[in-house]
Amino acid sequence: MLELVLSLCLLSGTWMTLQGGWTSPKGLQLAGFDRTSIVLGVLAIAAAWFFWGPLFGMALIVAVIIHEFGHVAAFRVCGHSDARFRLIPLLGGVAISNTSPASMDKAIFITLMGPAICLAPMVLCFAVSQLVFTTANTMPAYEVANFLRVLGLVLGALNFFNLLPLWPLDGGKITQSLVYTFVPQFTHQASIAMAAFAVLLCVVTRSYLLLFFVLSSWQGLVGSERRLGAQRKMPRSTAWLALCCYLSTTAAFFLGGQELLSGFF
Repeated sequence: MLELVLSLCLLSGTWMTLQGGWTSPKGLQLAGFDRTSIVLGVLAIAAAWFFWGPLFGMALIVAVIIHEFGHVAAFRVCGHSDARFRLIPLLGGVAISNTSPASMDKAIFITLMGPAICLAPMVLCFAVSQLVFTTANTMPAYEVANFLRVLGLVLGALNFFNLLPLWPLDGGKITQSLVYTFVPQFTHQASIAMAAFAVLLCVVTRSYLLLFFVLSSWQGLVGSERRLGAQRKMPRSTAWLALCCYLSTTAAFFLGGQELLSGFF
């Protein structure tokens, strides 16, 4: 019951935080559903089912969609009405806007809200699955409860991984912005270190698809430092708040996904 109350509080907080970003100015629209996006989305779902099975594959797709919509909604809150996202087979998804955020605090908000929007669904999945497990007496009900539990674990593990300080993950982008605010002279070194550690981790774990993803993002790493210089700087008080939000969100996802994460560490 406590988890259910907590999830409802988190849902209310998320709704208020992203007020104005849930729909586009033209009304409710499905983000990114042009012909190319539909083809990529179908391929992404098929790949997830093939490599991880129907249960984990569908949970992964749902988690990615929620995550990417968090970025899209945050973009819209910050005035980017053109924001949309696409599913990318085996690589998750990507949120798109034709313009970059004008200020560093908006950039961090947009980056963090991808994972943060998943907090409430994660807790809600655990709460509802536990409730169904204790009251259900039919196989379909147990299957629904099991899917919700798996979805909660995937939401936790996926977003914890995404918040690690590695480039080009969201955690790497947030870390880069915070370093630029607190110790700007070390921004380039921190960026290189995050990318190098990401490459090393991919090699050690033999995640060659992720290695390709990291290497292909090198040009984005170079351009990211130029974008930081072009954005309005963030006050240190705001940076401390952003750091606290980043660390607490990462810790929450670790707790939620630790059962799944234990198989990787």
